[in-house]
Amino acid sequence: MRLSLARLRRSPALAAFLSFLLPGLGQVWAGAVMRGVLLIVPIVILVGGIAGFVIGQGSARFLGIALQPGVLLTILAIDAVLLVYRVAAIVDAYLLGRPGRRMAAPRTRRAASVSVLVLLLAVTVAMHGWVGVVTYKSYDLVANVFVPVSTSTPQPTAPTATPSQGPTFSPTPTPVPVPAWAENGRLDVVLIGGDAGPGRRSLRTDSMTLVSVEVATGKAKMFGIPRNLINVPLPPETASAFACGCFPDLINALFEYAETHPNIFPGADDQRGYIALQSTLSHFLGVPIDGMLVVDLNGFVRLIDALGGLDITTPEAVYDSKYPLEDGSGYVKLYIPAGPHHFNGHEALQYARSRHQDDDYHRMDRQQLTLLALRRQINPCSLVPRLPELLDIGKDSLWTDIAISDLPDLLALAQRVDAGKIKRAAFNPPEIPEYINAAAVATVQKMVADAFKSGTKTSPTPTPSEPPSPC
Repeated sequence: MRLSLARLRRSPALAAFLSFLLPGLGQVWAGAVMRGVLLIVPIVILVGGIAGFVIGQGSARFLGIALQPGVLLTILAIDAVLLVYRVAAIVDAYLLGRPGRRMAAPRTRRAASVSVLVLLLAVTVAMHGWVGVVTYKSYDLVANVFVPVSTSTPQPTAPTATPSQGPTFSPTPTPVPVPAWAENGRLDVVLIGGDAGPGRRSLRTDSMTLVSVEVATGKAKMFGIPRNLINVPLPPETASAFACGCFPDLINALFEYAETHPNIFPGADDQRGYIALQSTLSHFLGVPIDGMLVVDLNGFVRLIDALGGLDITTPEAVYDSKYPLEDGSGYVKLYIPAGPHHFNGHEALQYARSRHQDDDYHRMDRQQLTLLALRRQINPCSLVPRLPELLDIGKDSLWTDIAISDLPDLLALAQRVDAGKIKRAAFNPPEIPEYINAAAVATVQKMVADAFKSGTKTSPTPTPSEPPSPC
């Protein structure tokens, strides 16, 4: 037994493998105990510090902190240092484990030992290389998709019959110490699906959903905003552009109109449409819009495919004799029977986008069901192998004015939302007519203000048969 143990201690491959698992462990096994301890201690301190921080902050808040640009660059540097550290520890353990000349192993055993060393080094480089790629892509994503700092959101004002005397452009908001979404006790974010990439002039905001979350309880409610609302009141700074003090066209045309009329709507060329839409919806809904998240159709398809598809039970059959293809090349007949389905990206988009067999209001209902299914089925563990692809999709297809500095608190709040209990509502006729008037505005604002009061009218939200995996 002692002879066998001594022989193992002279196995360079085993020593290298142990230090691959934990730098310094192979040195301890090979007899260099002090050297091994000195290599182990920094790793234990690093891992213990990270574990303590995660426990103290919570996993969601920790993720938000880790996604800050400065933190990502630090992680990138630490990953590079750890790569060198681990490679050095593996090679050092290998050298310590080699027998002396008198006890030299046969050539075939030496060759196998060297092969193990090369394999361990290759796996180590691949592991840290993957982490480096994901970290850099994450940095690229947050730098391009998010705004850097939190800014205050203007409080909405109730529409009045008297238009303002002329457009008055507000100065650039200044940073505030408390995120705007926390000031009124709720988070209000508008999710937008468009028919082009963010920032392109051809973007039409065909899908608009207000997602409200009560900060104290984590209760959430979704409001579908029809794209065909007409005469939606404009905020005071732009209301004088039209005699009615409103936008006289479909609300989904406001983005493009604002983009082409810089004399009326403020903002840089690539932001004007978003600013106009956000301020108008905030004014119309009666709450500050704390952020907007925009995704184009191609990005939606890629996301669903990257997730492996989407499971949706359709309550009603969908038949569309003239469904427009995403690339605008023509039309196809679409039929989706009622019942359970596993949709790929294109099929999920067809279900959420089709409207010719009924109307925009039914389409909004399908869109909400799709969003809820997506929220329930996201499994963080299953996403890890596809993180580089998902990060590329996000960079190409997402835009938001949510501040990256607000992300830790927002993710912590999102973690408290039960996807199976999200309520749904929509601004549908006859309560809300297509042509908006003062009574309709009052009804809309009351619906939003009373979102979390008991007894408010909502649509039932299907509860998943199985709760989503926490990992």
